[in-house]
Amino acid sequence: MCGINSIYRYTQISEHDKENIKAMNHEMHYRGPDGEGYWNNEVCAMAHTRLSIIGLQNGSQPLFNQDKSLILVCNGEIYNYKELKQELLVKGYVFSSDTDCEVILYLYELYGLDCVNHLRGMFAFCLYDVKKRQLIVARDRIGEERVYYAEIPCGVVVSSELKAILKEYIPQPQLNVEALLAPIRFTGGIDPRDTFVNQIKRVLPGEMLIINENGVQHKRYWQRRRTYDYSGSLEQSKQDTLNLMQEAVDLEMRSDVPVAVMLSGGVDSSAVAALAKRGGHEVHTITTGYTGSHAEDERNVARRFAKEQGFIYHEIELSEQDYINSFDELTAYLDEPMTDSTAIAQWAMFKKVKELGFKVLLGGMGGDELFYGYPAWNQLGDSLRLRREHEAIFPWKGREKKIHWMRFVAQNIRWILFAGYPHKLEDKSYGWWIHDDYYKFIKDATLTLGKETFRLEDYKIYKDFPPCEAGKEVDMIYDDCIDTVMTQAYLYLSDRLTMGCSLEGRSPLLDYKLFEHVMSLPLEYKYVQGKPKQYLKDVLAGIVPDYILYARKRGFTSPSSFITEVAQHYQYKCFRSDYKFYNAVLADKLLSQLWKQ
Repeated sequence: MCGINSIYRYTQISEHDKENIKAMNHEMHYRGPDGEGYWNNEVCAMAHTRLSIIGLQNGSQPLFNQDKSLILVCNGEIYNYKELKQELLVKGYVFSSDTDCEVILYLYELYGLDCVNHLRGMFAFCLYDVKKRQLIVARDRIGEERVYYAEIPCGVVVSSELKAILKEYIPQPQLNVEALLAPIRFTGGIDPRDTFVNQIKRVLPGEMLIINENGVQHKRYWQRRRTYDYSGSLEQSKQDTLNLMQEAVDLEMRSDVPVAVMLSGGVDSSAVAALAKRGGHEVHTITTGYTGSHAEDERNVARRFAKEQGFIYHEIELSEQDYINSFDELTAYLDEPMTDSTAIAQWAMFKKVKELGFKVLLGGMGGDELFYGYPAWNQLGDSLRLRREHEAIFPWKGREKKIHWMRFVAQNIRWILFAGYPHKLEDKSYGWWIHDDYYKFIKDATLTLGKETFRLEDYKIYKDFPPCEAGKEVDMIYDDCIDTVMTQAYLYLSDRLTMGCSLEGRSPLLDYKLFEHVMSLPLEYKYVQGKPKQYLKDVLAGIVPDYILYARKRGFTSPSSFITEVAQHYQYKCFRSDYKFYNAVLADKLLSQLWKQ
């Protein structure tokens, strides 16, 4: 994991551009404290700051092909690099480094823009083609890595972090109020492209930008789709799922530095740890708890599991003071207001992980989203399905319709009261835990930046339910939440908090081949109404014990008293409101630090 920065000029780069690109690198030195590198020609400049994970002594970037007509800076990991490298060696390619990223150069020589189709990993890279005078910017399929860009006068600037572009290239930023308020209301953003700075955009997951003298071209090389076209049996699907999970864990255990699994005591992280052991790896696990007595603390379960499996067990304890100390620290590394309050606990935890000497961490992110692990989301999907089925019965025309209606009521009487969700995601049906706090906050709230004042109640933050095939409403809900909460909030925070501590976070359950497989399965194979994650539990039977598989879901949530204490200690600097809650406090803190007043 690293940091990348690039500038492409349609005319010619200046000395000021060269200084800016180095300043952008220094802005994110924590992403790569092990080294940095620069390159430029007359129209393009590139910079890289390196966190050494693979090829420790011989892996500095930028990387060049043999005739130096291709120049690469990459942030991330190419997990299948050994297999790719072997194929390329057979074809006669000669490697000059030991890093995993060098394979991208020769894949591009062979396949051009289709090079990305061969990569299995998390990545964001910039590749400059000297002969074609074009810069290619690519982001991995699931969106584990982030990359931003801004079209500026006579050019385009690209960076791993929004604040680097904002500081060096946006002298007069324009506020996108809706993009600012969306994560305050929903934890994650709504629009995958737009940030709260109008001039700065995100490259989408599975997207490439091709930048040359003709401007910026957007190319989607992969999109997540539910095909439901799997032709095997249910039992075969479970074996295929397990095989892909095992393969992903084995690939992501590859590292030249110490690796640990963040073991929460829940199903997903326990599965990752168990599969790492099953793959023959030495497994270190790290479990975090809280001082005092809190329902969120799962150390007893994790400790028992680690002992049974023979893991090397490490334990971290967080206090309320850790929370208070951590808020100011973590916000220095954020540049978007993604507001999941567990970030405070994660920041305090990652700081202590670094002290233990680990540099790479595996976690269970993605398991809930892929295998229907959120009871409230499941209920929302089921409710919307019932509502649409109910609506389709009307108007009554003839005896058959009336019989259909009576049968529907008889079969679904216990669910009908939950079938009244609206078709807008602007009430408690989505982000219900934030709803009341948000509307107390925006009532009479204002935001002042420089000479501009915005009345927040004037901005309506909502999202339509996308259309979907009848009976597939629960998949539609999860697709929406993968695009918003998981990709924009959880993955963003995972990247920023690990990188802020110069660590690399990996998520085997986000492997794109596993995603493609699960999304090819018929819904009736993998989703059981009222039984979250039943399919995954069946897959893991005999690998993860029942006392974990069938325990009450808790997750790595923060004690509410800790979060309340953080919010109440804060004084608004940009917002004016009589009401404080964590999401608004975080957004205010970031604005006060980033915006050029």
